[in-house]
Amino acid sequence: MRRRHSWTTTSRRLLFASCCSFVLPSTVLLVSNALLQTLPKDCGNGRNSHGRISVPLVSTSPTARNVFFKNDGKNNKTTPRHGNNVVNNNNNSVDLFKTLELKDEALLQAQSAVSSLEKALGSAVTNLESMQQQLQVQVSQMEEELDTTKRTLSETSSELERTQIELRETQAELIRSREESDRLQLALAQSQKVADRADELEAYVKDIEENTAPPPTPAASRKKESDNNPWQIFGTNTKVTPVLNEWIAIKGTNEGEIQISGKVTNHPTIPNGDAIVTSPLNDPGMAAEKKVVTTLSGSKYRLGTPMTMPSSDSQSVKITSSEGKKKSGQQLVRARSSISIPDLTGKTLGNGRYLLAGEATSSINGRSYIQTAYRSSPFGKPMGEPLAIKFAPNKEAMKREWANYQKVSSGLKRGSFIKRTEFLPVAGNEMSDQSALVMQRGVADVKAFMPKVGGRLEGELLFDCALTALRCVEALHSVRLVWNDLKTENFVVIEDVKTGGVSFRGIDLESCMTVKTPPVDYTPEACPPEFAQSFLDGEAESFSLEYSYDVWSFGMFLYEIATGRGFFDGYSAEKITRSLPTFVPNIDKVEDPVLADLIAQCLERNSADRPSVARIAKHPFFASTGKNPFDFLFGVSI
Repeated sequence: MRRRHSWTTTSRRLLFASCCSFVLPSTVLLVSNALLQTLPKDCGNGRNSHGRISVPLVSTSPTARNVFFKNDGKNNKTTPRHGNNVVNNNNNSVDLFKTLELKDEALLQAQSAVSSLEKALGSAVTNLESMQQQLQVQVSQMEEELDTTKRTLSETSSELERTQIELRETQAELIRSREESDRLQLALAQSQKVADRADELEAYVKDIEENTAPPPTPAASRKKESDNNPWQIFGTNTKVTPVLNEWIAIKGTNEGEIQISGKVTNHPTIPNGDAIVTSPLNDPGMAAEKKVVTTLSGSKYRLGTPMTMPSSDSQSVKITSSEGKKKSGQQLVRARSSISIPDLTGKTLGNGRYLLAGEATSSINGRSYIQTAYRSSPFGKPMGEPLAIKFAPNKEAMKREWANYQKVSSGLKRGSFIKRTEFLPVAGNEMSDQSALVMQRGVADVKAFMPKVGGRLEGELLFDCALTALRCVEALHSVRLVWNDLKTENFVVIEDVKTGGVSFRGIDLESCMTVKTPPVDYTPEACPPEFAQSFLDGEAESFSLEYSYDVWSFGMFLYEIATGRGFFDGYSAEKITRSLPTFVPNIDKVEDPVLADLIAQCLERNSADRPSVARIAKHPFFASTGKNPFDFLFGVSI
């Protein structure tokens, strides 16, 4: 009974493990192996004392379990009692043990695979944590950059608002200034009409009085007298006295001499409205409105309405003062072109594309000619604004000038040069042996313009002209070109018909050469002492151009526009060249000490001591105006 009880208990354990195999197969195998070791020795064949298989071995295979239960059910119906059945049962037990061993091996492999997966999972978790830390660092950096950008944007927004407010205030002030200017111009025009009418009436009365005077000196005597007088420029008309309006007294060539510059009417040979400069006056004290003055040449002029601006004897006024701005405004109102638009000649250029007008004027060096022209309509009629055409037989020089214009206009610093329309390598069938450059037309060059505004430039007019020259030099140097021909004749005055103001533009770049190359020609009054010495030594062709060459020319240019006279006015080219090596500039006539200091720096004899263009831009003469000389770097059209 006790053995049977133990057997029953073991059978129950195996049955419990078999049932659990459906839930935890890997666990039941371990339990099964443990239980098998507790079985009695006579249970090895799978039979009890009655010869039946009462303890089924556990299998995790569904197929094995099905087979076991089917066999068990079949054995329950028929009880085997023969020896063959016992052998079969022993074989089945061996198969079951082999199956369990295979299951154990599979379990070990599964456990190894799980261990590998756990290691891979741990490595993946470690990588994920590292990536998370890197991501957190990047997020922190991006947050800092975002905060910095927000602060910068806030500051920029505040600055933009302040700029907008200043711009609106400036616009309002500009509108008020324009309205005031319009009222002043209207009043000035009305006053001018009244004054002109009074002058005409006075001249008419004077002519009547002169017609009743004694007979004039015979013409032959007058001609002989004028031949002996080197100042004789115009013929004398005894019946009508020429009238000078918008006149101003300027200094003569010699000390104490006074000449009159103004617009002439009633002249026997000069068209009305042209500007002239008289010979020195016999009696400078007679230079007053409505007075008749006599010149050393014997010519007489009646002085009409004078210019309402300071004479050349007055002191210079700093352009930063309100007085300087007022005087500059008067100059701009009064400054007008005295060069009338010439009539068409009937000739064309560029195979009929341009209609020529007036006479061709030779350049200073005589190598080219300038003539007024108009675009031709399909019907052969002039159209648009008048243009200027420069033509010359030296096609290589003309091509070089056009290339220099194109080179400087393609850079960031384009300067303030004259606008170009087109370049004609061959100036048409009309001038097949010459090249032509079509460009904007100026009313006069600076040298011819200064007598019309008092003999020299002052105030903002002086500053604008100096700034224009500095811009042009800076633009050329930025593309490695040396001008080596900077002078007052190479800057023209452009008149704005709408505003009545004037501006300045650089011209004539045919002499520009690349830095550290020899020049192709030179202008004596613009060249520095080192080149003059090289020229006199016969080494001009090996001279190397440096930027300091243009700095010297700029100093000479500033002196001339500030005083109205160049250092070498009246000198021949040979005399200038021979004087330069020992030349010591005297700038006492420049009354503005700040400008005088700038001129003195530019005219240093040692080229290494001359300032660069960048240093010139920072000089107090430019800095004191509150303007940046290099504002033109952005958005300047040419």
